[in-house]
Amino acid sequence: MDVLYYVGSGSKHNNQELRYSLRALDKHCKDVDRVFIVGNKPAFIVNCECIWVEDKFEWYTNAFMKTRAAIDAGISKEFLLMNDDFYMMHDFNASDYPFFHRGDIMKEPTNEYQKIIVNTRQYLEGVGKPIKHYGVHCPIRIEGEKYKQLEPFYHKPMSARCLYGNLFCKGTKVDDCKGTEIKKSKTHCFSSADWVGREIFDELQKLFPTPSRWEEENK
Repeated sequence: MDVLYYVGSGSKHNNQELRYSLRALDKHCKDVDRVFIVGNKPAFIVNCECIWVEDKFEWYTNAFMKTRAAIDAGISKEFLLMNDDFYMMHDFNASDYPFFHRGDIMKEPTNEYQKIIVNTRQYLEGVGKPIKHYGVHCPIRIEGEKYKQLEPFYHKPMSARCLYGNLFCKGTKVDDCKGTEIKKSKTHCFSSADWVGREIFDELQKLFPTPSRWEEENK
């Protein structure tokens, strides 16, 4: 199975997030075929399918566009969607990685991100679909042909993950696995909070000292 990463231009850590995410993936995922990098290509990346897509829309539209670019470029029929700050902590197969959600989407937003999620809930309620929050900070399996059905929403302020999860998946409820320190999770994934400092990368270096097959050494 192929794996897709979005990579933007705003890394606060010189793309060290992606470096250690790839090392964790290489160590723990047993059935990776190709890795697709959509967006910016860091200098250390090798042996990946790299597709340049400019971040010229709002973040929710950028997410739709980058996923669609990988589908159109021939990524596998089903693929694993990752973020650059997802670190897999246990062995797993991408082809049967479970779906996870946080429970029902909130009714009232408290920030701009949540407004997008609540918009998605309102649409889902209107068409009689579940309203689970699939915005868990862990991978999600995507089937390209199903994802193409989301095209009418590409420029609307909605969450691609929450739409896809509720329309096409059946997930298990978990606590989100994002935080400031590495912890166990049913998702087998840890995601670092945006404001973490050097300490988290020191821990990741200890856990994943070996360069991945997608990383040029000494860069």
